[in-house]
Amino acid sequence: MSNFVITARNTVTSADVATARLGPRFGRMDLTSQLALLAVEPFAADFDLVPRDRIAICLAVRAGSLPTDLEYWKGRDAAGGPSPTLFTYTLPSSAIGEIAIRHRLTGPGLCFVSGGDELLVEATDLIERGEAEGCVCVFANVVSSGLAEMISATPAATADAFFVRRGEPREAASPSGLAPTQR
Repeated sequence: MSNFVITARNTVTSADVATARLGPRFGRMDLTSQLALLAVEPFAADFDLVPRDRIAICLAVRAGSLPTDLEYWKGRDAAGGPSPTLFTYTLPSSAIGEIAIRHRLTGPGLCFVSGGDELLVEATDLIERGEAEGCVCVFANVVSSGLAEMISATPAATADAFFVRRGEPREAASPSGLAPTQR
């Protein structure tokens, strides 16, 4: 059995986006990417624990890119047509790219359109197979009001993130105080 340590964890909501200052690109991003980036930001220092080219990113997005796709589709009737800036975010994996660019992470990236239950399993598998030494895991749940109306759901805008790497129980005395996860 291998030991894995979650060295950091964070949760953000749409309220956190309004006060965020993460550079000029941030305001042009879709809400899913903004939330994912904000969720990861507080533990960026943990990325120094392993080489950045050995850090994977696993992202799970409950609604995929549907909130952004809907906004892009609405733009078809606007003067000049749909926004080319918004087009970039019509892929569910866009947030992976934003996290990788900001933190210079060049390891593998995996995107799931799901509820996020597989994130820890996939992260530990990547590490066990030697494809990565650490993994940033993010679950984003973004359901815009327009999408919520279309699919009879409740609007949502949250992201949860954690960083996992191989470790021993004695290493669990991390800044976040989280205990190790065994698999």
